[in-house]
Amino acid sequence: MKKQLIILAMLIGMFTINVNAKEGIYINKNNVRLGMEEYDFISNMFYEGYQKDMSQEDYNSIFSDRDILNNKILSSTYYNEENNISLYAATHESASKLLTIKKVCTSDCLITIHAVWKKSPFIRSYDVIGAYLNGINLTSVPITAAAGTSERVTSNEIVKSNNGFGVSIKLPSTGSDMDVLQYFRVTTGGTIYGSYQHAKSEISLANSKKYTISRSGYGGVFLFNNSVKSHYDQMAGVSLSV
Repeated sequence: MKKQLIILAMLIGMFTINVNAKEGIYINKNNVRLGMEEYDFISNMFYEGYQKDMSQEDYNSIFSDRDILNNKILSSTYYNEENNISLYAATHESASKLLTIKKVCTSDCLITIHAVWKKSPFIRSYDVIGAYLNGINLTSVPITAAAGTSERVTSNEIVKSNNGFGVSIKLPSTGSDMDVLQYFRVTTGGTIYGSYQHAKSEISLANSKKYTISRSGYGGVFLFNNSVKSHYDQMAGVSLSV
């Protein structure tokens, strides 16, 4: 009898999975449900795999405006600065990392800044990711997460000013295939400069926050104090007009 009950439970589980797959519903470990259109949106706007760690708060924040599902995701807007083509673009690649910035806009714009590691980082201390906002305002709290193959961490260690913000986040201590992702919303009518700075050596949380938001800083965003700037790798930035 016990064996029959186990077999029945397995069959019920298989049937439930098939029904969900047939209806195009993805349910992650946090019991967040994504329809096919929502799942594809996350893959394109964030990255494939972000779905598995999403919380209900993530879902509510991202899809608070359902019109974003009907609008184009853009990541290749260039702009002129002082009659010259800017060095900053929507994508920047170094030997170890690829940095992108994307937008999808309705009445405001949802922005993602994504740094994907092409190889596992050796130093895992407090990295900094954020944006310089030119002519626009932040309309939501930035959400920042770093995830590898075995661990995901989030951070709300923010430094905020009237022209932008940065968030310090300590990379997961284990795992490979590292992604650092930040998303937030802004008003329209200006330009966003995004930057991700990796700590090349160990640094404390307090010291990682010793910067101001400035276009003359690393990646066009982070002007670190002289006492800490040597800790960071000076990766170039990305930008989008909104």
